[in-house]
Amino acid sequence: MNFRSIAFSAVLLGSSGAWADVTEELTYTYGLDHGGRISLENINGKVTVIGGSGTEVEIVAVKKAGTQEYLDKIEILIDHSGDALRIETDHPDRSIFNWSSNSSGSVTYTLRVPENANLESIESVNGDVHISGVSGIVKASTVNGRIEASDLRSDAKIETVNGSVEATFASFDGNQKADCETVNGRMVVNLPSGSNARVKAETINGGIDGSDFGLKTNKGFVGRDLDGSIGNGAGRLDLSTVNGAIKIKSK
Repeated sequence: MNFRSIAFSAVLLGSSGAWADVTEELTYTYGLDHGGRISLENINGKVTVIGGSGTEVEIVAVKKAGTQEYLDKIEILIDHSGDALRIETDHPDRSIFNWSSNSSGSVTYTLRVPENANLESIESVNGDVHISGVSGIVKASTVNGRIEASDLRSDAKIETVNGSVEATFASFDGNQKADCETVNGRMVVNLPSGSNARVKAETINGGIDGSDFGLKTNKGFVGRDLDGSIGNGAGRLDLSTVNGAIKIKSK
């Protein structure tokens, strides 16, 4: 996600106020090959992805807007093939001259996906992102919102700007790689006791606690950093924030 290119939109959308009760719920179902790729782009609204058994993706999208006219113009665009599913939220063109609280909108997504799916890109601008039960690659980002990801077993990249990050790994071994970043928010990473990873962490304003794994924190002239290994150090775990603490916990 290009945070710079969407920062202006994020400010406008985030200032629109409370939503009115004009809603519509849509449900879609698609088959997906083993290890298939899923991507989603949203603007306003929470995104939840839940992995489970089966070979189908169920998408529940709840549209909400201040007016029926605006609600009808919000489109859910879906591009599907056997090994890939792409979902995009399309809002009507807006400008600073016609942006008002009675015509703004949001879409809340709940996706139930095969456990082995690869989340190629789950993106939002204003909204939390929650992911669980997915054993494939997970890449998720938002601008204004927190990200919580659990049951992680493969490579992961998790990014937010204004919000916290909590990542829980079911396993961390081999050549597995994970990168967790935020700017304004705390970070908690939960690892199994038998993990193997080279860990690098840094923050400007906040502490770093890796004591569960015997990792030592260095205090620099500005900020703190950590560089150490868990187990044989085969995997790679990179953690960073600017304003917030980092905690690496043994679960």
